[in-house]
Amino acid sequence: MTDEAGRLPDRQVAERLVALALNCDVPAMVGALHGLATVPADGVSGADGQHRTPSVHGVVNELLTAAGEMMRARAGSTSERTVFAVDIRDDSDDEVSIDDLSPALRATIRMVLADLNHHPDEAGFQLDLALRDPDPDAAVEVVVHALLWTIDLVEWCDRTGHAAPKWLSEAVARGTRG
Repeated sequence: MTDEAGRLPDRQVAERLVALALNCDVPAMVGALHGLATVPADGVSGADGQHRTPSVHGVVNELLTAAGEMMRARAGSTSERTVFAVDIRDDSDDEVSIDDLSPALRATIRMVLADLNHHPDEAGFQLDLALRDPDPDAAVEVVVHALLWTIDLVEWCDRTGHAAPKWLSEAVARGTRG
């Protein structure tokens, strides 16, 4: 994992997306998502290869890592032997097979599960798979789902008195000021 300074641009974009979503600022979110989908995949630009810009990979990683922390809090006390799984449902509450999802969404869910089940190498691999498609729309799909899951869990934290990850507190404050 990169150091705190190396993650700063990704975290700032993740915070901004959360605040925009909580404010329901759709035009600004569309612009931010479009801008994010057009940066280099690794977030490095410039002739010297040193200029660090936010990357889709980094922003999704920040959002899903935060979501994982909140999911663990929601699960309560767990042991090392606890195994997390998903039950995927459609709008009619019918079960959906993970194989029926788009490849990007399927890999995103598997990334979250790998993170929750303490398999960081697998989580990284699944995130790479989720963002492999060169079509910017596929990357936007991954970011949007990561953002929706994160916001749902931030709102759960707010309702239940649990603390959201510390770095999200400013985004939540900006988003709720509307």
